[in-house]
Amino acid sequence: MTDDNQTPRQTEEHQAARLLEEVGRQKAFCESTIAALPVRLLVLDEQLTVLLANPAYCQQRGVPVEEVRGRNIAELFPASLLEGAGLHAAITSTLETGERVQWSGYRYATTDHGERTLNVRLDPVAGPAGERNVLLTLEDVTERHRQLYERLVLQQLAQAMLGMLELPRLLHAILTGMTAGGAVGLGFNRAFLMLVDEHSGMLKAEMAVGPTDADEATKIWSDVTTDYATIQDFLDDYDSLPPAEESQLYGIVTHLEMSLEDSDKLPASVLYDGQTAHVVDAANDPRMPDNFRQLLKADEFVVAPLVVKDRKIGVAYADNFISQQPISQADVQLFTSLANHAVLAIERAETYEQEQRRAQELEEAYRQLKAAQERSLRSQSLAAIGEMTAIVAHEIRTPLSTIGGFAGLMLRQADDREKVQRNARIIYDEVLRLEKIVSGLLAFSRPSQPHFRWCKICEILHESVDMITKKLDTANVEITVHCPRRLPQIYIDRGQLHQVLDNLMRNAIEAMPEGGSLSLTASSDLANSVALKVSDTGIGIPPAHLEKIFDTFFTTKPTGMGLGLALSKKIIHDHGAEMLVDSQQDQGTTFTLIFPTDYEDLRAAGIADEQNDDNTITKGE
Repeated sequence: MTDDNQTPRQTEEHQAARLLEEVGRQKAFCESTIAALPVRLLVLDEQLTVLLANPAYCQQRGVPVEEVRGRNIAELFPASLLEGAGLHAAITSTLETGERVQWSGYRYATTDHGERTLNVRLDPVAGPAGERNVLLTLEDVTERHRQLYERLVLQQLAQAMLGMLELPRLLHAILTGMTAGGAVGLGFNRAFLMLVDEHSGMLKAEMAVGPTDADEATKIWSDVTTDYATIQDFLDDYDSLPPAEESQLYGIVTHLEMSLEDSDKLPASVLYDGQTAHVVDAANDPRMPDNFRQLLKADEFVVAPLVVKDRKIGVAYADNFISQQPISQADVQLFTSLANHAVLAIERAETYEQEQRRAQELEEAYRQLKAAQERSLRSQSLAAIGEMTAIVAHEIRTPLSTIGGFAGLMLRQADDREKVQRNARIIYDEVLRLEKIVSGLLAFSRPSQPHFRWCKICEILHESVDMITKKLDTANVEITVHCPRRLPQIYIDRGQLHQVLDNLMRNAIEAMPEGGSLSLTASSDLANSVALKVSDTGIGIPPAHLEKIFDTFFTTKPTGMGLGLALSKKIIHDHGAEMLVDSQQDQGTTFTLIFPTDYEDLRAAGIADEQNDDNTITKGE
């Protein structure tokens, strides 16, 4: 029969059947959706009777749906939650006002299970006839909160360790983090660290924290609960703690030593496989050395490797020997994470200690070097003073002897005017000689402050030649000056350069007792500089003496103190210039003075600066 042949009644029945079928499918879909939800759902009417409970709720309670539906919520929830926590009042408020209510992180316990952490939500729901109902959603977030809590504790411990560079304090922080409970640490009973002694290749106990028996544990944990709330509380108390060597637990574990060659035995084996070992039956574990089993007396424990960049640093051990609380897999994972943070902190602290030791060694070496230098300088100073004393004594002995001798003659020949005058002239000349010696010493020990000016080199050369010819007999010496007219000016103390040229020309003339040629040549072959050469055709300087001629008190003259070239070298250095020497025996000697002419070079050498710009004449003036 086709639809066209159906009666109206048959058509309506057919449509109703189709609608019922669709409603059935929608109902099945909603029920399967509700059944799939991981959160626990209850729908309550205005009398707080359960209209609907999803499988998640019933499975958690271990009862079938039929035993939950139709019961009052007071029969299902404890009074501590309904009345004490205010859940009954909150449900009533939602039914009356239609406002949603949500509690996050609510913690409670019942007789059939331990403490749980819940997110509770109340939403208004209209019934089939528009009546007021409420949807109660319970989400168990215990595991999520535990993980967040553990991450927070781990983060706090990592931050505390990150700021520590003193190794003993850091090791104490690590062990504290492993053993402190509450919101402070992982809560193990005992923990100790064994570090690798790289010289002996042995694992040795370095530090231990924890009680040795139940009585000590009771006292320690009571004090901890009262006095310590954060990891920083423990760390702040470190300096007031007795030395680690006085710990009873340390006295036990200090006897635990193991060669790294025992790679198949705990705890050394974890350094080679790189995995944390969780031992649950130590008495029957073939990896356990006898001395470890006898000393520690723990059936269950955990050992984590401390390895970074393939470097074996040590191992971390923890157990619950006192409380006998089982070690969960979550505990093992958290312990491993803390060990991973700890090994990085230990490496940083060891590197810091090595750098500190190296710095102390360098400081001590520097102190010893400085002391040696000071002793050397004192020795050199005393030697220089002795040498100077000998030279000065030698230099002034002859004039003093002459003065004394001729003064005596004057006393005996006081009536002979001509002899008195002659002797007085000799005494006068010797006094001038002594004054010259004293002036030379003062000029070297206390040189005058240079006063720099831009000067024309040709003028300096001609002036110096004029002055030397008036002081010395230069009849058998040919003196020439070669100086181009367009040379850059040089920045000098005019008087000090005259002093240098006077000394060089005197030495040149004395080196030509039979006569010869003396030339002063200025040129500007090099960029940003002027070179001045003083050359003679004298006897030259022996190669053995060439490296010593600028040394203080070195001289080959029968008279003289060896200060002239040393003083000249210092003056040239103070001008930011160079002084070079080239000599061939029996052919002559050339001294070359190289002066910078670029103002930036002078400023870089500290010769010119903005402060003395106003006191210097400009080039070309």
